[in-house]
Formats: sequence, structure tokens, C-alpha cells
Amino acid sequence: MIKTLRYTFMAMLMLVCSTAFAGVITLNATDFKGSETATVTQDGITLTIEKGTSPSGAGNLYNGEQFRIYKGNILTVSSTVGNITQIVFTCTANNTTKWGPGCFAAQDGYSYEGKVGTWAGNAAEVKFTAESNQVRATTIEVTVGGEVGPTKKSAALKFSESTVDYELGTTFTAPTFTKATTAAVKFVSDNEEVATVNAEGVIAVTGKEGKAVITATSEENKEYNAGKTTCTVYAYRMNVYKKATAVEAGKQYLIVAQRDNKTYYAAPVKYNAEKPYGYLNSFSVDGIVDELKIKSSYNDAFTFEAIAGGYAIKDANGYYLYMDGKHASFQLGNEAKAWTVEPAENGTFTITNNGQFIQYGNGTFTTFGAWTEAQDKAVKPMLFVFDEAAGINGVQTTVKPQSNVRYNIAGQRVGADYKGIVIVNGKKYLQK
Repeated sequence: MIKTLRYTFMAMLMLVCSTAFAGVITLNATDFKGSETATVTQDGITLTIEKGTSPSGAGNLYNGEQFRIYKGNILTVSSTVGNITQIVFTCTANNTTKWGPGCFAAQDGYSYEGKVGTWAGNAAEVKFTAESNQVRATTIEVTVGGEVGPTKKSAALKFSESTVDYELGTTFTAPTFTKATTAAVKFVSDNEEVATVNAEGVIAVTGKEGKAVITATSEENKEYNAGKTTCTVYAYRMNVYKKATAVEAGKQYLIVAQRDNKTYYAAPVKYNAEKPYGYLNSFSVDGIVDELKIKSSYNDAFTFEAIAGGYAIKDANGYYLYMDGKHASFQLGNEAKAWTVEPAENGTFTITNNGQFIQYGNGTFTTFGAWTEAQDKAVKPMLFVFDEAAGINGVQTTVKPQSNVRYNIAGQRVGADYKGIVIVNGKKYLQK
């Protein structure tokens, strides 16, 4: 069995009465191949897994490949050789929805980026709850070096909501803030034009559209560890789109399909320079409707620009759609390509480029593509035009869509409640 134990010579000459050695103990899942258990002990470090709220029971602390902690399980990392100052999880995935470090519930001292989750503090034992999904870690690295003695308490800084979606013009209910620490707590907003916070942690919105991250921090003191927590406020308006019977150059449209007693609307493709193409994923509302109201933080509109031969279709990210004649997925480029747009009496449009016309669905698929012939169960799209004159809740008379669409690092579009690393307007944020 291969075990990794790194510590300094001076640490080996430990002071028995007050401190233990300072070192790093790395537990590799592959070292324990051959059996499964709820407890693992190595070099004074013990991992224990409890069922918690998991309907699947307790996970496998090792299965020959990785440590597995099921959703709802509680993992306890404890030490008998000195207080733990850092724990590093190296996981098999780098998002919060599948086997990544972000699946652990947020707690004081814990953060994650990519495939690595890191806890820092000073405690004899630390508990983690797999909140959003499984955690699968190939290694768990434990640093020991804190003073042996009473474990400091968690600062327990917490907003009652980690994210707040607020529609401008409606009543804003501020999340509450609680703490356990006796240390002073500092509050700051990274965008006071959208939301502010006072010295007591009370958040207020300004009436402007956008995003603000409210951060609360406290210093370590004799009784409590340092603490940090955030609350993200998304302030938005409702953009109104109404069913169109014709196309006007320069207008913004949702590409819409109606099938199975639902109304589906397309979202732009996430641009990737190496793979600048893709089907248009869809969102839906129940029923067959003639009007859609979409949050302004989700810009799903396509602008139809008049050019020779018809209309160019430009997405919210500034890229033009076209077909290459070989694939049913849309190509993305910087050059405007002409589509012909032919309305039908039933409210749909035949929208064609390079011999391929836009259709929703192929069999059971819920995406938009373009083919040379009608596909199984596919329907032609409708166009819903952005209504510049519509004011929701009396907030405004003209609404301009904002490009604040959020993606995870796999390029998949996500909502405001997603936890983990998100990309907004080309910048990465850690959304807790």
C-alpha cells in the first residue's frame, strides 16, 4: 500500500504537550482497492461517511477508483495527530452537478474551482455535506499543523438566501443575515448601482438592472474561525415578445415553436472558437400562447438584418447564423449570410439558408436545427417580436435586452440558482 506522508524534520521533533507534527497526509483512493467501508484511517487521519439524508444510503469511501460521497451524505474528516488546517479534494469533475467539489454545501473556509475543493481553518474534525449531487474524489489531502486543544467554532455567517432574483417594480424582500461569531462583520457590495448593504447586513436594491454580489466577512478571534459568505442579487425586467405575422428589418425576435401543448423558444448557441456551431437549445412554457415574457437577464433574441437576398440572423452575442449544407446544426460566424423568410397563413415561417430550413425537433429532440426536408415530428418556427412599447408593472416604456446569460464551464446555459463557476459576458464568477 502506497501512503504519502510529507512533513519537515523540525515537525518530527514535535512538542508533545502542545502541538503535533506539521505535515500533509494524502489519502489516495487507489491505495484502498479491494473493499468498501464507511471508515478509512491512515496516519492519524480518519474519514467517516454517514447516510445523512441520502435515499441511496452511505456512499463508498473507496471503491478502488475514487472516494464516493452520495448526495445527502455527511463526510467527517478527523485527526488525532494535530488540528487540521487544510483539506484539499481533487475530484473527477469540475462542476456542481456531477461529481465535482462544488457539490459540497458551502461552509466557512470552503471554496472550490475547477476540479479542486479546498477547506482552510483550524479544527480537530471537519464535516462536509454532499448537497447538490455526488462528490467523487481521487485524493483527499489533509494538512495537519494546528495547535492541539479546543477547536474553534464556526463563524456561521449566513444569508437566508444565497441568490435573490428581483423583478424591478415589485416589492423587494431582503434576505436576513445571521452569525455566530463575536467578531465584527464587514459587508460590501461589488456593484452599488444595483444593490447596497448596510453595516447590519440589510440589503437594498436601487432600481437599476444588473447583478451585485454582497459579501460578508469576519476575522478569526480566540473563539471563532474567520468567516465568509455571499448573497448574489439579480435585478431584472420582464421583456415582452408578441407573435409576429411578418418580419421587419432591425427588429429582435424570439425563434418559437409550438408543439405538444407547449410553446418553445430558442436560446443562442454558446460560441466556441474551436467548435463554432450547434443546435439551438430551447426553453418552454405550458400552453399555446401569443405572448412571452422573458427575464431581461436572459437575452434569447435574434436580430433580423436586411441584406441582399433576404435577412441575416444575428444572435445576442453578435454572431451570425448560417448553414454549411452538410450539417443540421447552425454554424456561427462574423459574416452576415442571407436567409429567406416566407410567412405562412398558420403563423409559421419557412426560414431557409443554403437549402436548409429551420425546424423544431427531430423525433423527440427539443432543439432547433435546419434540414433540407421535413423531419419526424418537426414543426416550422414562429417569430415573436420584441415589444419595445410594453411596460411591465409600470417600470418602463422601452426595454433593451441585456446579454447577461450564464453558462457553466462546460458551456451549458444555467439559471440564477446554479451553484459553481459561471461565465457571464466572458467573465468567470464563483456563484455560491
